[in-house]
Amino acid sequence: MSALLPAPAEVLFEWALAGLERERSVFGLPQRSFWQPKPDLDLSVPVVGGRAATPLGPAAGPHTQLAQNLVVAWLTGARVLELKTVQVRDRLEIPRPCIDAPPDGDGAGPGSAEAPRGAEAYNVEWSQELKLEESLEQYTLAWLLIHALAARGVVGPGLAPAGSGGAAAGLDTCFDASVGYDLAGIRSDPVARFLDGVTDVGAALEGLRARVPARRRDAAGAAAPARMVDAVTLSTFHGCPADEVERIVEHLFDRHGLNVVVKLNPTLLGHDAVAHLLHDVQGRNDIALDRDAFAHDLRWDETVAMLDRLAAAARRRGLALGLKLTNTLVVRNTRGRLAGEVVYLSGAPLHPIAVALADRLRRALREPLPLSFSAGVRAENFADTVAAGFAPVTTCTDLLQPTGYRRLPRYLKALEAEMRRLGVRNVDEFVLARARETGASASHAAEAGAHNLGVYAARLGTRAASTPDAVTAGQSPALATRPALAFLDCASCNRCTLVCPNGAFFSIPTPARSATTTELRLRAGVVESHAERFETRCDAQWVLDAGFCNACGNCDTFCPEGGGPYRVKPRFFRTAAAYEAAAPADGIWIGDAGESISARFDGIEHRLERVGTGWQFANDAIEATLDDEGSTFATRVLAPREGATLRLSRFHALRLLVPAVLAGVNPIAASRVRALSSPRD
Repeated sequence: MSALLPAPAEVLFEWALAGLERERSVFGLPQRSFWQPKPDLDLSVPVVGGRAATPLGPAAGPHTQLAQNLVVAWLTGARVLELKTVQVRDRLEIPRPCIDAPPDGDGAGPGSAEAPRGAEAYNVEWSQELKLEESLEQYTLAWLLIHALAARGVVGPGLAPAGSGGAAAGLDTCFDASVGYDLAGIRSDPVARFLDGVTDVGAALEGLRARVPARRRDAAGAAAPARMVDAVTLSTFHGCPADEVERIVEHLFDRHGLNVVVKLNPTLLGHDAVAHLLHDVQGRNDIALDRDAFAHDLRWDETVAMLDRLAAAARRRGLALGLKLTNTLVVRNTRGRLAGEVVYLSGAPLHPIAVALADRLRRALREPLPLSFSAGVRAENFADTVAAGFAPVTTCTDLLQPTGYRRLPRYLKALEAEMRRLGVRNVDEFVLARARETGASASHAAEAGAHNLGVYAARLGTRAASTPDAVTAGQSPALATRPALAFLDCASCNRCTLVCPNGAFFSIPTPARSATTTELRLRAGVVESHAERFETRCDAQWVLDAGFCNACGNCDTFCPEGGGPYRVKPRFFRTAAAYEAAAPADGIWIGDAGESISARFDGIEHRLERVGTGWQFANDAIEATLDDEGSTFATRVLAPREGATLRLSRFHALRLLVPAVLAGVNPIAASRVRALSSPRD
């Protein structure tokens, strides 16, 4: 159930372009949610490796490993896309669920409906879940799709930044690769091939274009630069020695010619300082720090000395060195929703910690280094973080909350509103104006950003702690008492589609249907009929592409009904091979234009086939011949398995779902078009 199966180029091009033509949407994102640049405001910023049209992006994480998700982030305003971290070990076994992101304002931390504290999340998922070659293809495919959509003008051009450059000159979108986690792995041939691949995707682009059917080949022919990546972010294991970090950076400089951003851990600030900001300032006494994580991680003095040496090394090579603040924080697993003794904390509790660490580093380093940021960023603090000189400013945990990627335009609107309030036209002017509001006489943006950072760190470090809500260990009562989620029909809240980081869920319109049907039961070698009821009340059903679902569990957190949408709702597979490989997990595979369907219910194989003007529906024990309305003509015993049942309500469910899926704009329908259209037609 947990293995990701990315969609190939032909499916994604069909899905994206069919959505534009038929629904004014791309990958389920309605056009009204696309971010449109304002012609009088320049939000562009310099970043390590180029210049980006906005300071915003998704952080390397669950939202940045599949091509369609990177495209959706771009459509909603992200212009720095941090690709999910890759490593030489690309056959990981990750516990499921792997994400616990309680709703903003719930749980044990301070906050209120008027002033939510910001989202937090815990995870045990720390690397890509695809093979290295799959990751490379997904990133390259996203690069091509973004250029194809840009060529179609789906997002307005806005104000062209002066002197813009980097890998995506003209688009002003930067892809930032992320690699880990030790020197041996990064030096390995598989990771070297990956890095060589992301820096020259010319041949890969041509290969992808060749796979797209003729009906979509004009869009796939959009020009896209062969150099996709100019900068790489280094993420190392907790406890990786400073000298090894230094050797990795020098290897990336010399072997790959890449600019490097070093991601630092919040433990660098020290246990006592982190405990003060977490417990005393924020009142988050429910979060238990892990002292071992501090004891075995980088020390302050050695890190500062290392960074000074690496800054000089980058300058000698004509490359750039930057810092990313921060990685997740190892904490004790006190909530009980994920496996293991420790989990990785992200989100709002890390925000003041990362800001304090950035301010301290800015003061300690011999020369200023570009700083990027990812720790508890949301629309309410985005402008403050940009004013502090960070670029890019990335987010992950907030995107796990309801509306997901659609939250991103709010960030840019908040920045635009602040720029208009101050009467400025670009980000440098904004940073200077913010500094002058607090009495600084800075003459350039870098100086003003350092001043603003100090002011912001002081403000966050002295905020009085709120009184924490009551802490309940393990599963909250709200989750424990939810009504059961059903295979068909539900609260129809649409949250599963909006909080899934992979975009696995989609809805299909279906008419309400009611029928008296039968359960066929085998007793003493004879098929008995028992009446049952098939009924749907909703005018839409929620289903998912099983290949996009990695059982992270986030949909279950926000579903008002219990059981987990990723476990309970209809799971459709794009290929017969994927359906077969997923056994015994339940699922549905549509073959032969919807007239041959395989399905597993409760782990038992079923098949539905058109025969003449009727249907045959069977499992391993009983076969029924029915008309379109489900009336039974005949039954046959296939295996004398006492007590075996064939529920004809499942016939009705498949007859309801399959035509609706095939008629819609979704990855399953797109895969059927792909199957029926040769790339050479």
